[in-house]
Amino acid sequence: MGLENEINQRKFRSEHQKARINIIYTYNWLSEKISSMFEDWDITPRQFNILRILRGEGKPLSTLQIRQRMLDKMSDTSRIVDRLLRKGLVRKTPNGEDRRLVDIVITAKGRKLLEKIDPFEENSDKIMTNLTEEEAKTLNGLLDKLRNTACLVLFVAATALCIPMPSVAQTAAAAGAVAQSPKYEFRAAWVASVDNIDWPSKKGLPVDSQKVEFTRLLDMHKRDGLNAVVVQIRPAADAFFPSPYEPWSEWLTGVQGLAPSPYYDPLSFMIEEAHRRGMEFHAWCNPYRAVKSIGRSSVAADHITRQHPDWFVRFENTLYFDPGNKEVQQYVTKVIRDIVHRYDIDALHFDDYFYPYDIVEGGGKGKDFPDNKTYALYGGGMSKGDWRRSNVDSVILMISRAIKEEKPYCKFGISPFAIWRNRSQDPDGSDTQGGVTDYDNLYANIELWLKQGWIDYVVPQIYFDFDHPRAPYGALLDWWAHHSYGKQCYIGLGIYKAFERIAAWHDPTQLPRQIQALRTYPTVQGAVYFSSSSFDTDPFGWCDSLQNNYYSYPALIPPMPWIDSTKPHEPLCHIEYNRKDGTGTAWLSKGAPDDSLRGFAIYESDLETVNIDSIHISDFVPYDPVAGYTIHGSTGEEKGPTHYYFVTAISRNNVESRPVPLIFSNFTTSTGQLAP
Repeated sequence: MGLENEINQRKFRSEHQKARINIIYTYNWLSEKISSMFEDWDITPRQFNILRILRGEGKPLSTLQIRQRMLDKMSDTSRIVDRLLRKGLVRKTPNGEDRRLVDIVITAKGRKLLEKIDPFEENSDKIMTNLTEEEAKTLNGLLDKLRNTACLVLFVAATALCIPMPSVAQTAAAAGAVAQSPKYEFRAAWVASVDNIDWPSKKGLPVDSQKVEFTRLLDMHKRDGLNAVVVQIRPAADAFFPSPYEPWSEWLTGVQGLAPSPYYDPLSFMIEEAHRRGMEFHAWCNPYRAVKSIGRSSVAADHITRQHPDWFVRFENTLYFDPGNKEVQQYVTKVIRDIVHRYDIDALHFDDYFYPYDIVEGGGKGKDFPDNKTYALYGGGMSKGDWRRSNVDSVILMISRAIKEEKPYCKFGISPFAIWRNRSQDPDGSDTQGGVTDYDNLYANIELWLKQGWIDYVVPQIYFDFDHPRAPYGALLDWWAHHSYGKQCYIGLGIYKAFERIAAWHDPTQLPRQIQALRTYPTVQGAVYFSSSSFDTDPFGWCDSLQNNYYSYPALIPPMPWIDSTKPHEPLCHIEYNRKDGTGTAWLSKGAPDDSLRGFAIYESDLETVNIDSIHISDFVPYDPVAGYTIHGSTGEEKGPTHYYFVTAISRNNVESRPVPLIFSNFTTSTGQLAP
């Protein structure tokens, strides 16, 4: 199969452009093949490279010596060594010539691991067996020639601009690594409270148990590389917070309307704990569901269904707000406005439940949504379908305006069903044959909301595999990537499918391939996983793969320039260095009093000069005017600085400031701020 078919591109500007793209694409293809080979041993290719270097040398090496011999000479050698230290595969040993310095040596555990991998690694050359020996020789010559040419071009450009020139190996490695792990990427999990799917694990848990469960959940997702949670706080006209309009949720305390005892505000607690870990908190609400299961759900005496029974309709065994009722639209908007006004949420989030699934328009009793009275009152000559869509349009617009009136920086996101419309129904639809669509069955015209700018992001729930006969993942991914209309698009991925009896989802590569595919689209900026509890058992090693491969480096949440594009001032930094244990503490603060910050991005490098857009973030530190940030492992090969740290301020809208170097050595304590 040619490159054109592989990336679905009909034509290239030139053969040179095609060759350049082909090299990048092949690099990523080879990297994935090699990475998958190491997943069974809980090790990455870079970690393997270091272990092989240490075993082959047969004596301790400094981190500088290791970096000089690595295939990937990016400035993260120390971080990789730290991970190997935690796994017990290497250890530190004093330098034989200078006891103040520390070298690295492979352990017996590391040698045993390599012995297990050796037979498989020796077979890795089989990846290239479709090339003859002569073809491989020709390819090597061409690649050598390309690198020499690229080096010359970089040298001329660097000389003209009077800037330091990175090595070719650093440039190539950085480009590939950044492509595999984007600097900006939204990574989240849905935390469903309805029916106690994710949190809390059951009704009526003691308050302390609720708190412990939630903090453990956050810690798990933080370890897996996520940077946000989407938490359901209003599942059925109820609340996981003290609301002036709706009662406490039965899924929290066991009885609707019963407050937690001892009393606390779960929403405030969850927001604070998420922000403490540098994670965004998106408050997930269901706009129309009022009583999930008639006769079984707990319904408080002051529930809105008892106060205004005329606002509700029954469909199957559930009570819904009637979306066509003008008072309902105002009430739902009022509830959302209150949440945004009182709580420090980063976004307000709706899922796919607008008009209910399974409606058959005009299908008779029990099949169609029973809203004829409201339609007669407000229909205004529209078809019922158009009228229903206009009802949902109205409440989305009202809520969008309310959110921005309260807090312009608060985002509004919606997670619809995967299929807007099929191409057979609309020329602009997706190449699918779905039996349900957002537009025709749920009366949710997502495309319109994106075009009009009423929402800031969309998360289509593409819970299908690549080979699904009616709704293949690839076709849906491609459609949404081309229909986000300048707003952000994250893909909803169904990690829960690992527990269903579907053969395609028992393929361990299914989810990793979906992540790889979405990263090929510049207009797709991340993923959200349904749902949180599916991470507990690490199905098919997917969570481990996130932690050690796809999300092994922190990512900043993509900024939304239509909300705010103002760069914060460079942060103020004060360094205190401890000579005895080789650590430093950085005290980070705002560069200007009026800056609104989420936190700080920390970059670590073995090089004194870096481009922060071409290296990975070492850590993200939430803004805290009191706490300091501890830097580890700063002693090393030389008597001067051995690691270089840089810090940037990250605004509330995730816009990054210019970097500030954290200047220190074994012998100095300094403060630093770049000039404006």
